[in-house]
Amino acid sequence: MADPKTVLMTVTGTGGVPTLAEAAAQLGVDVGRLNAAFGVIPIDAAQGRFAVEVDADALPPGAADAVRGPFSNPPIAGFGPVQSGPAKPDSSEN
Repeated sequence: MADPKTVLMTVTGTGGVPTLAEAAAQLGVDVGRLNAAFGVIPIDAAQGRFAVEVDADALPPGAADAVRGPFSNPPIAGFGPVQSGPAKPDSSEN
């Protein structure tokens, strides 16, 4: 079975970081449809903006407007192999 598709959505917090339950209520979804391991991540805490990861199929119609998301959540990976040891100086600079 394939993993369910998830999206990132923004939520607001007026008195600090919202709980998962508060974020779920803002989005109109059951709290169990949010990724608890992802948590509530600050985007701009001073402005009260936070991100949560939610099952895409749990969002009610109209929940995904331009301000709140959804946003893609691509996997993060390195750009290439890790180099072992310090870089060798370029002999052409001497």
